[in-house]
Amino acid sequence: MSANQTIFIFIYLLFILRVSIIYGFDAGFIELVSTRQQNKDTTHYGLTVCALCRVTLDFLKSTYNIDTTYLDTKFDETNGQCQENTVQSIINLLRTSQLKGINPWVYSFTIKTIASANTKTDLKEIFKEESHFDSESFIGGSKLIMKRYQSTLDAILKADNYDQGRKTFGEMLHTIQDFYSHTNFIELEYKSPSDVLGKRIFQIDEFASINTKTCISCNDEQCQINTNIDENIHKTKLLTSGYFIPIGFNLFKKSKPKGKCSHGGSFDSTQDDEPTGGINKDKLNSIHGHLHYQAASMAYKATVKILTQLRQDISDESFALFLTLKKNLNSLIISIDTSCSIGNYIDLAKDISINIVNQYGQLEFAPHNYILISFNSNYAKIIINSRKPNDLINAIQKLNSCENYTSTLGVMYYSSLIEGFIQSEYSSVIYTFTDSAANDGHLKYKARALLRNKRLVIYSFLGQQMKKLLLKSKFDFVGQLDGNDDGTDLPSISGGLTYPITVNDRPVVLEFVLRRLEWTRLQNLVIFTCNSTSITFYVDSSINELHIDISSTGEITDINQIELLRPDNSIYPLTTNLVNTKHLYMWKILQPQVGGWRLTTSKLPQAFNFNVQIQGKSSVLCSSSLQKDMEANVDSNGYTELTTEPLIDSDLLILTTCENVNFTYANISLVNQYGQVIESYSPLKLDQLDIITKIRVPRQAFRIQTLLQLSNGIRIQRIEKQLISPTMFTIELTNQPYILSIGETIQMNYTLKSSLSEQVYIRLQLSDTLNLIGINGIEKNFTFTNETSQMELFTLPIDFQQKSINDMIIFTLSTYNNKTDTFSYENDEIASVYFELNSSSIPRTTNYFIFFLLSAGFFFK
Repeated sequence: MSANQTIFIFIYLLFILRVSIIYGFDAGFIELVSTRQQNKDTTHYGLTVCALCRVTLDFLKSTYNIDTTYLDTKFDETNGQCQENTVQSIINLLRTSQLKGINPWVYSFTIKTIASANTKTDLKEIFKEESHFDSESFIGGSKLIMKRYQSTLDAILKADNYDQGRKTFGEMLHTIQDFYSHTNFIELEYKSPSDVLGKRIFQIDEFASINTKTCISCNDEQCQINTNIDENIHKTKLLTSGYFIPIGFNLFKKSKPKGKCSHGGSFDSTQDDEPTGGINKDKLNSIHGHLHYQAASMAYKATVKILTQLRQDISDESFALFLTLKKNLNSLIISIDTSCSIGNYIDLAKDISINIVNQYGQLEFAPHNYILISFNSNYAKIIINSRKPNDLINAIQKLNSCENYTSTLGVMYYSSLIEGFIQSEYSSVIYTFTDSAANDGHLKYKARALLRNKRLVIYSFLGQQMKKLLLKSKFDFVGQLDGNDDGTDLPSISGGLTYPITVNDRPVVLEFVLRRLEWTRLQNLVIFTCNSTSITFYVDSSINELHIDISSTGEITDINQIELLRPDNSIYPLTTNLVNTKHLYMWKILQPQVGGWRLTTSKLPQAFNFNVQIQGKSSVLCSSSLQKDMEANVDSNGYTELTTEPLIDSDLLILTTCENVNFTYANISLVNQYGQVIESYSPLKLDQLDIITKIRVPRQAFRIQTLLQLSNGIRIQRIEKQLISPTMFTIELTNQPYILSIGETIQMNYTLKSSLSEQVYIRLQLSDTLNLIGINGIEKNFTFTNETSQMELFTLPIDFQQKSINDMIIFTLSTYNNKTDTFSYENDEIASVYFELNSSSIPRTTNYFIFFLLSAGFFFK
């Protein structure tokens, strides 16, 4: 590594620790205080949530004719901050309005998704001037807003992908909001938001030229008492923004142009260059902090304005889906192996699939879209992606049950998952049917990255040929990501199941699917895999149905091997309410006793692993996620969600939110895949809105379990579906977004780091969802100690003719074990790429810096 690279990386790490100081309103992340406070900074997160709530109330009133008078009087927005717990109040209103076709179940999550996409921009696009309107980047900033706005429209109107649309829209909001805190728009005393942002690109006569003086010097309080904007700028109403060069980066970058404003702040190397001072209004104590509330209020109005524009551009029906107010929610995906390997089994798969669709179609909360995928040894392709369930049924009926006779070569199982994942909504369900091993195991990590990104759940039904293969493999698939290309590991990690079925199992499989249809109310109490256990779980008074499922690749021959004790220690008769096959036993217990139940499977044959899932139908909803603590920075007020796997032995936070419950005590536990508690923690902060818990990341894979206690002593137990896999390597991508014109090449420089002291052998795989990098992507192997810096190119071909205007690049990292000659998954990350398809096709190369931060303490999403 060169000396310049070493200095650059050191400065980058120093800079990221202070990132919240310089870029836009304080990110805010997940705010700890829901009510407005005097002398409190307005944050990106807070004003985004506030604007979304305002637009939601207006939408409910005008579209659904819902009386919002009470909430309108409570709303009382000031300085971009909302009064009271507005989100929860809206959810309560939605629950009372369900008869009007309103969906109350995922609104709070949708708000968090959009607002979190906003705050992560500060961390993922640190060095992008146009992302923050720094350094007079008015053309680049307005172009980026237009690009992301158009990408939002295309995701919704063309691709029917609302999940991607929400995230892209949230990223765009950050740049819009920074316009008001980083430019002189407020100093020019405009009374309403800009008419340019989201409509067109700034013209060169609307902002100061590079040779135009824009600021005069000021120091400390004088910057707030007397304006430091040049008099001619006031007269001409030209826009300008502060130049920002981090301390140390001036070794690589020229100083600001003569006569230009600085961003200002202790980490800005230009603030002492003439003209001294700065103009940022990010916080109350910023150099222009006296205008912070004015900038925040204008940013709030601009956010409401662009949301209103989006509603007009996509229609009320689509806007209701964007806010997840309609009862059409996630996607139903069915993937069927047509390689001729399963004989009569294909007819069973088709029959079950049609019944799945019919059952889903009768639900109050039906799927948003229906997707069918066919795969064999040569290809995996989407047969249908439609909002109409009958289209899926017709496609299944027409499916050729024997398209390829080369099943001995394996099938493209992971390719089929990827096809479905790309098209799916967040938190969707995929059912797969196969009786062949996968021949595309090299795509497993790409599938896993998309699985984790969208929190999908896989249920994999296997034929008898695959059953025999599994029984030879000692039944442990959770950690063996490269050990077997049979697909059983991803269902386990997602919180789904894998088990064999026969042609006689149709009624049981249908019942299995039927019980999972009302996913909006099903809350997970227990998920684990083991060959023997005795575990206590708690049933609360909100649960009116208790579902217990035990499955295995081996046969369960005697239910007397299983014991279930009620809270009063009486034995629940397991012959009651039982539906089963040789591989799956299911019980549905209506109005279960409240209290601690105990399940014992220690009498089962220990040669087999068993998957145990216990769910309750309940209105008490809890969700937990890993968060990176930003409180170490005095200029930051919260946390940001971690989007990679966590680093072993690192300190993180868990944010837990529970709805429809008032509790007096909470305990957060990390539970391994075998159902054993690794560690339990008392919350760092506890109220009826958020539970914040500080944890030390263990070496074992884990799920997050929540245990609440009510004032009457009743305990509420919930657990997250997805299994989290700690690593010694982390990935951090920065300097996004990546924007390419046709024929353009971007040069991506990245640094891999390991927190291990010894030499490591790393495999880096790069792929993308449009396969522009190639069907198999790019694979590189590196041997290094501590870190290595490398480079990769990504080109948008001159002959690119697809309608997509964006792509996702997927980075996956694995380590090599020379004793077993296998690779083990370590981490992944996904970066968005936006295409400028209408720009001139002039081949060029653009340099971007991408860092994979793989050492302790440096992961920031």
